[in-house]
Amino acid sequence: MYQINPKDIKRYPLEWNKIFGNSNKLIIEIGFGGGEFLVNLAKENNNYNYIGIETSLTSCHKFKKKLFQNNLNNIQIILEDAKFAIREFFSDNSINKVIVNFPCPWPKSKHAKKRLFDEKFIDTLSSVLEEVDGKVILTTDVFWYASDVKEKFLNNGCFEVKNISEVNQLPFKTRYEKKWEYEGRKKYLLIAQKRCKKTIKRLLKGDFDLPHQKIKKVDFDKLQSLVGFKKSCKNKTIVIKDIYTKLDGSEYLVKVFSEDEGYIQSYFVNVSKMKEGWLIKLDDIAKAYRTPAVKEAVNIIAKEIEN
Repeated sequence: MYQINPKDIKRYPLEWNKIFGNSNKLIIEIGFGGGEFLVNLAKENNNYNYIGIETSLTSCHKFKKKLFQNNLNNIQIILEDAKFAIREFFSDNSINKVIVNFPCPWPKSKHAKKRLFDEKFIDTLSSVLEEVDGKVILTTDVFWYASDVKEKFLNNGCFEVKNISEVNQLPFKTRYEKKWEYEGRKKYLLIAQKRCKKTIKRLLKGDFDLPHQKIKKVDFDKLQSLVGFKKSCKNKTIVIKDIYTKLDGSEYLVKVFSEDEGYIQSYFVNVSKMKEGWLIKLDDIAKAYRTPAVKEAVNIIAKEIEN
């Protein structure tokens, strides 16, 4: 009821007006944690639709309990990487605000790639935020991190960025804000407002399609030798990790890891016997996004094992 599984949806970007049943503006919080901020925001401002994006399954489970207890029907949860979700699930000029409260700054230089705000993500934000009022609101207890994010927004060229300001408290306190207050830390606010947009490339677009290939015969020696296969090109990587066989030899599951521009997925490709020939397709249980690397994996397996 409160959580969307985008892998079950058959068209991208998602049609949020149909999901919510209205055309209210969208506000997104990335990394909602305990959900205190988003719940209180939705209760006080019920003329908006809210989406919380989180990578923690535990946080999503606890948040759904809060939504049920507060009888809120204007919030949806997505369990997904935020960079991928915002780029793929939202159309251009569709988001009113993106809110980020106390993200991990990943202070070590070797972890810099894990930071949320990088060049590509800011390009994405310039595309999906509303043309006139679209904003990014960042609150952090780390001043150098706020300064680094500000510089990245300025370098992007599509945002007007206000000076970093010190704030006493947010409109609604999160558990992290309470923790930082107890430790005596300062809090900093950064607001970046969209002024223009950049064109971005999406991995998912249009109608859902299930990649598949048909071949007449299978070379079973080649099939078994695929374990360890790796191919990398044009921001895509495909690795075959293992192969599982049905006892009667009528079906095989090929375990695949693939990467599209940094987004990693694990899934199975099914090789199954038909009345005439063999069908190679993405296994239904996989629940993988049909990205270019996933489609290419199916095509590669079919080509490699055809006798």
